Amino acid sequence: MIFPGLILSVSISAQTFKAQDFYQLADGNEWRYVAPPAWKGDYVSRMESGSEMPIGGRNYPSVLHFDATGAAKILVDVKGKGIYFFGENFADKTFVRFDAPVLWFPEKLKIGDEQSVRQNFTRTFADGKTARGTFSLKQKIAAVEAIKTSAGDFKKTLRIESETFWDLGDRRKAKTQNVYHYARGVGVVKASARFIIVNGEGKETINRLVETDLKSYQIQK
Repeated sequence: MIFPGLILSVSISAQTFKAQDFYQLADGNEWRYVAPPAWKGDYVSRMESGSEMPIGGRNYPSVLHFDATGAAKILVDVKGKGIYFFGENFADKTFVRFDAPVLWFPEKLKIGDEQSVRQNFTRTFADGKTARGTFSLKQKIAAVEAIKTSAGDFKKTLRIESETFWDLGDRRKAKTQNVYHYARGVGVVKASARFIIVNGEGKETINRLVETDLKSYQIQK
C-alpha cells in the first residue's frame, strides 16, 4: 500500500540493506551519547512499548522512541514493508497524529534512494484544543561510511540525510536538518541535528545544533 504524499525514487545501486537491521524497534532499547555542550549528564535515547496502531485493516504493536528532551516518535515495524511513523508526543505535552501513517523507512534500502513525504496532521494541546498542521520529510540514503565513536569504531554505517518541516498549526513553524549514521544491530551511532525556527515571513533562526556520538547501548534481542 502506498500512502498519500509518498514518492520514492530508487537508485541503480545493487546492494540492498534491510531497514530493521539498522533500526530495531524494541521495548528496553537504550542509547547513551556524548552530550552537547552545557548538557547535564549523557544524552539518552530510549524505547518503550506503546499501544496498538492500525495499518491496512490490522493492528500492530507500536514503540515509542524517546529523545533526550522527552519527545517520543510513535513507530511501528511491519515485516515486509518497513517502519511507519504515526506521529509524535512532544515535550510540551502536546501531541501530533498524522492523518495516515508515514512510511519512514521502507524495508529495503539502497544507497541513493530518496523519498519525499507530505502528510497532514491534527495537533492536540494540553487543554484539549486542536489545530491542523502539515509535516513534510525529505530523506536520502546517502552513503556507507566508517565512523569512529566513543563506543568504538563502526566500519560500515548507513549515512542518512534528512530534512523535516513542521507547520504546527498555531502560527509556529519549525524544521530540522539531520545527518544520522546507523550501524547494523546497533542503531544511530553518530548524529548531527540542526533545529530551526521559521517565522511568519519565512525567516529562519537556528534554535540549536545537537551533535552526538555513541558512548554505550543496549539492544533487546
